[in-house]
Amino acid sequence: MRRVFMNFIGAGLFCLLTLLAAGEIARAHSLFIQSGRHRVDEGKKTPLFFCYGHHFPVDDGVRANKLASVKVFDPAGEAIEFTPRAETCLQSQMVAYDTPGVYVLTAETNPGHYTKWVDKKGRDRSTIKPMSAVKDKASEIVKALYSKQYAKSYVRCGEPDGSFAGRVGLPLELVPMQDPTTLKQGDVLTLKVFRDGRRHDGKGHWGATYGGYSTESEDMYYPGEDVTGDTIRISLDKPGKWFIRYYIKTDAAPDKKEEYLQLKQTATLVVLVPNERRQPRAGH
Repeated sequence: MRRVFMNFIGAGLFCLLTLLAAGEIARAHSLFIQSGRHRVDEGKKTPLFFCYGHHFPVDDGVRANKLASVKVFDPAGEAIEFTPRAETCLQSQMVAYDTPGVYVLTAETNPGHYTKWVDKKGRDRSTIKPMSAVKDKASEIVKALYSKQYAKSYVRCGEPDGSFAGRVGLPLELVPMQDPTTLKQGDVLTLKVFRDGRRHDGKGHWGATYGGYSTESEDMYYPGEDVTGDTIRISLDKPGKWFIRYYIKTDAAPDKKEEYLQLKQTATLVVLVPNERRQPRAGH
């Protein structure tokens, strides 16, 4: 009986720790904007939608108030803005591709807080409130972030002519140095990091994976690497949709140090590396 009771307690503790870890992961969700198809014929429509979370290519739904903007830039650079849907969902929107060229899909999140702290009884706690909301209850502040995210992807309409918009003005942006709609398996994708319109020469961290590599949370093909400088090079040696994430952390400004310790900015990029057709078309 004692053994059964101890096993029950152990299982309960394991479940509790798992839930706490899951809660922390949930608050650190990453946002990726995607397209149903990344190559479309002129005059066709295909949806944009989101991955939000830690599983690829799709995880959680996105709340409307999480999204500050969703925009599609046409080949001439004109932006079409979409209003987020009221319900928590993949925030799908149909996009019409009427003009040949490369379109840029973008999204920005409203900023959010994440504070991890230890209460005065020694228990680990976490909240999506600023540090000031828990400082009277805390014996230690472990982490206090103010997070902003910027997502981007590319869709080609018709045949490529070599021109595309590398930068569209996101506060933190991954800018491809080659047309991202003509990538092939085996290519090395070179990205430049721009922050507030200028190349970012400081420190950052990047990781990447492709759809189908793993079904597990944050189990990425390139699991993560600290880098310094404005250049990232990624070997696209597998076909599929590729998800690339880069983030930087900077100390809070003096007038914000009561609210958080670090500003975390994250930029994501989705590109397609198509494979050759594996089976003949029916009727051929």
